[in-house]
Amino acid sequence: MEALRSIFTRIQCVARNIISVCMVLMMAVIFIQTATRYVVFYSIPWSEELSRYLYVTLTLLGVNLAVTSKQLVRIDIIDGKISQGALKVLSVVRNIVILIITLLFFYSSFGMIDVSQFQTSPAMGISMQIMYSILGVGFFLTAVAAAFELYDSIVNPAKVPTSPADEVSKDD
Repeated sequence: MEALRSIFTRIQCVARNIISVCMVLMMAVIFIQTATRYVVFYSIPWSEELSRYLYVTLTLLGVNLAVTSKQLVRIDIIDGKISQGALKVLSVVRNIVILIITLLFFYSSFGMIDVSQFQTSPAMGISMQIMYSILGVGFFLTAVAAAFELYDSIVNPAKVPTSPADEVSKDD
């Protein structure tokens, strides 16, 4: 299991780098679009579409990082009020729900990829299969991250934080 986790950690490092590149490109495209619109009075036709695709890419690649670092949205007051045993059970339930949802979205992405094989984006003219493939990759990586978190919460409950304060102190 640790060998698979090591491979996945390397994949997440690549995802972080892709996210960084997407963010820089998105900021550059939006800056150039804004500058040309108000200085040159010309609007670049593909800039909005590219920035939207970059945003979707960085979001979908970033969700698995949020799962791994336990930064998904949750209600801290519930975590602070329940016992440690109940918190571990809640962690297992959360990870099962995340895994089921991401596997459903991953499975659904195949239908979207198939339907979009002859469709191109309006402004940039790229195949929409590329964009829908990013959906599949993002949800697959999130499902793998959720599977690792589920494994940790079942097999190695010592890795599961027992309260929100444990997560904060771990990051400091």
